[in-house]
Amino acid sequence: MLAVVSVLLQIYKISYPFGIIDIDIVGVPWIISAFLFGLSGGIITSVVAAIGIAVFAPTGPVGALMKFLATIIMVLAVGFIAKRAKFSKKGIVLAFVACVVLRPIIMTFFNYFIGAPLFYNMSTEIALQQFPPEIFIIPNVLLAIIDFWLAYVLVFSTKLRARLDDLS
Repeated sequence: MLAVVSVLLQIYKISYPFGIIDIDIVGVPWIISAFLFGLSGGIITSVVAAIGIAVFAPTGPVGALMKFLATIIMVLAVGFIAKRAKFSKKGIVLAFVACVVLRPIIMTFFNYFIGAPLFYNMSTEIALQQFPPEIFIIPNVLLAIIDFWLAYVLVFSTKLRARLDDLS
């Protein structure tokens, strides 16, 4: 269900353009899944949503690949760090810091070597000349903050996690 929500958010393009990258909440359901069901749940949701985005969304397979690469980093951080720390304050903070540091670094690399060549049909060398790094870094920092904390609030402020724990 969370994968379907993600695909619908991508199809209906609920986003804010920020340079050449859109600020959206497509990754929030993936991170919610990692908070609720751990690493395996987050990965399954991410893979299913990426396939749905590749098939149904206007961005097609390239957009799905880039969204997957950007958000799986965060799913892994939540699954490996926050979940293992039993969602303690320290674990949440460490997972958040990992998301804010790793996503922009990794996605800047992928945007130069995958995104620009596939979306704009330009070589990496030209992309490196035409796009300063901050054009990729800033939106990815913002997306990491928005995706992480929106998912956190939806899971823990609504007591969704506690209700799920009560069922198991």
